Amino acid sequence: MKKGVKYNENSTNILNNRNIDKIQDQKTITKGIIVKRANLRSFPTETSIYTDEKKAFDRFQESELHVNTQVLIIHESKDGIWNFVISSFYAGWVKKENIAIATSKDIDFFIKNNSFGVITESMIKVEDTILDMSVCLPYIGETEKGYNLILPKRKENGYIAKKQIIIEKDKAHIGYLPYTAENVSTQALRYEGVNYSWGGKDIGVDCSSFVKNIYKCFGFDFPRNTSSQEKSVGQIILLNNKTAIKKLELIKNNYPSLLYQQGHVMLYLGKKDNKYYIIHASSKEMKVVLSELTESSSYIKSINKIILVSN
Repeated sequence: MKKGVKYNENSTNILNNRNIDKIQDQKTITKGIIVKRANLRSFPTETSIYTDEKKAFDRFQESELHVNTQVLIIHESKDGIWNFVISSFYAGWVKKENIAIATSKDIDFFIKNNSFGVITESMIKVEDTILDMSVCLPYIGETEKGYNLILPKRKENGYIAKKQIIIEKDKAHIGYLPYTAENVSTQALRYEGVNYSWGGKDIGVDCSSFVKNIYKCFGFDFPRNTSSQEKSVGQIILLNNKTAIKKLELIKNNYPSLLYQQGHVMLYLGKKDNKYYIIHASSKEMKVVLSELTESSSYIKSINKIILVSN
């Protein structure tokens, strides 16, 4: 179990539900596609373990998996409700009802299709799921009502099906968005006021998924966690041992940029009306907030690096 979690009857049942005795050497790997926004869990359970008074951080929540994400299906839980899957950035347990079995041909159509629409709204409710910003779906045409996209669905037999949907044109873009400072700001501000949600559990975003989703609209595929992002997503400018005045001076002219502190990331949007602004998913305020950045700001003291993302 995870650190700080005590064993009891319920935790023993959770451990047993992993069905480890039934794991065998895999001769074939089953491919799958996420058809409903899904919680990726450490264990095959909806039981939550919190280590904070606000109950903001469920330690069994690894991440959220967006619709039309490819996964490898490895194993099934004892109760038959969960699958253990591997995604591009995490492994964990997902409810089977959120996954459809896919062939290589299906993967080519849904995942590798060069004709696609990108969701640009923070979140859209479609059918029985949520489409997050940056979700890409196959594009087949358009009408006055909007873009015709193909949504992956799950048949009763577990295999994938296609469902045509229409997304309004102000909520999507055909192909990736042009990477400009204005477009980055527009995408970021669409999240303002959205709930903070650790690992995306409660239909929100945390700080790292916030920036990951924004930048994926432009074709950048970031790692999921801040610890990985700050090592790999762009040109790094270290701010260690800099004064608040010097930090702000270095930040001012580098926008848009990612500002990292220990375990947290913020997006610097630039200057407006002689003020400098950052936007981030704040676990303190429990929502995405737009804040002014000044020499006396509490944020400036803890920022230790700037990361510039370029084409």
